[in-house]
Amino acid sequence: MDKIAVVTGITGQDGAFLSDFLLKKNYKVIGLAPTIQEDHLVRLKYFNIGKKVVLRKGSVADGGFIKQILKKYKPSEFYNLAGQSSVSKSWIHPEGTFVTNGVAVIAILEMIRLYSPSTRFFQCSSAEIYGNTSKIVDENLEVFDPVSPYGISKLAAHLAVKNFRQQYGIFAVNGILFNHESPLRAEGMVAKKIANGVAKISLGTQKKLVLGDINVLRDWGYAGDFVEAMWLMLQQLTPKDFVICSGISLPITKFLAEAFSYVGISNWQKYVVLDRDLLRKMEIKKMKGSANLITKELGWEHKINLKGLVKLMIDYELELIKNKSF
Repeated sequence: MDKIAVVTGITGQDGAFLSDFLLKKNYKVIGLAPTIQEDHLVRLKYFNIGKKVVLRKGSVADGGFIKQILKKYKPSEFYNLAGQSSVSKSWIHPEGTFVTNGVAVIAILEMIRLYSPSTRFFQCSSAEIYGNTSKIVDENLEVFDPVSPYGISKLAAHLAVKNFRQQYGIFAVNGILFNHESPLRAEGMVAKKIANGVAKISLGTQKKLVLGDINVLRDWGYAGDFVEAMWLMLQQLTPKDFVICSGISLPITKFLAEAFSYVGISNWQKYVVLDRDLLRKMEIKKMKGSANLITKELGWEHKINLKGLVKLMIDYELELIKNKSF
């Protein structure tokens, strides 16, 4: 009998990538989302899997809804990828961010404990929980200092997973994710903004790219690689948290240089405008992780480097723009 997996946030970047991955391993995928209208399924269409998953509309913060899903489908695995994923938006909607990213996770864990204790649970944690640490983030680092409502909400969920695991013995793990991009990245995220802007500039439909702080360093990875790590974590004998990252920290200027270079533009500074209104008072200046443990214990490693990632993202944007022109 095929395994059954619940994937929350299925209409997002990670949800689509993970669902495609699981389907290829013959899972039955139950996807949860706040809305399942046609225009929200574009990422599932990217993989042509919209008809291959079971879509259920509901809120992850609604314990009754989660209970219903668990009792009906009896999933062996539950991947929580839902949430408010924008740091900047978390300052605009801090309460909603905390409900979606923090309270909802506790509700899911409690429903699993009560109604489906054999279900294995993966939580999409975030490197944002460590804030401006000067250390390389690995599994031994337990000094948390989030600098945004987003980071605080993710830390609450992270600690809840550890607490339920220790208190009740359920199989619940945190995947501590660093930046992971793809052509399906949400609008407004800096990598998506750069890829889209560079594609338009190369085609002559946009003159400038407006950004905030381009000197911050990020550990860039590929979403398609990261979902494999999520799956591997739920296949182990004992539950354990892992850092998922590329292990290479680069400034946004490097991403810009790679992107413009790919479309044949060497002097990228000519096209980039810095807007002080986009600067955050509280900003993580450098993020770098270590994937040594997950590589050693699970055999996982990231495969797509920055150059390959930039190519995937810009090719996708170029194709979209050209298709819209006809």
